[in-house]
Amino acid sequence: MIYRTYLPDEIVLPCGARLKPVIGGHLEQKPFLTFDHSGVDVKQNGWAGPYFEREIDRMIVREAKRRKLKCRMATVLSRNLKGKNDLHGRPYRGTQWVFVEVKE
Repeated sequence: MIYRTYLPDEIVLPCGARLKPVIGGHLEQKPFLTFDHSGVDVKQNGWAGPYFEREIDRMIVREAKRRKLKCRMATVLSRNLKGKNDLHGRPYRGTQWVFVEVKE
């Protein structure tokens, strides 16, 4: 897990692999995840469908492993919110992003 205060455009690993974030189901404006774990076309009813965010992240990781691509999870939380509580008294949590390897 990588912790950041901003969402980077890409992450470069020590081995030289370039990772880019999957945003809205797209990796570099190309659909990355088109089928869910049961084989149903996700695009027919909207990309997210009835799934929760964590399940979608797991599906992206599974698809990256199936394609034999490297992937990393990153949590992004503004430094102004770090250590602060929301209106309900719970600490702020960062948003999670999945970065997947881009092969040229």
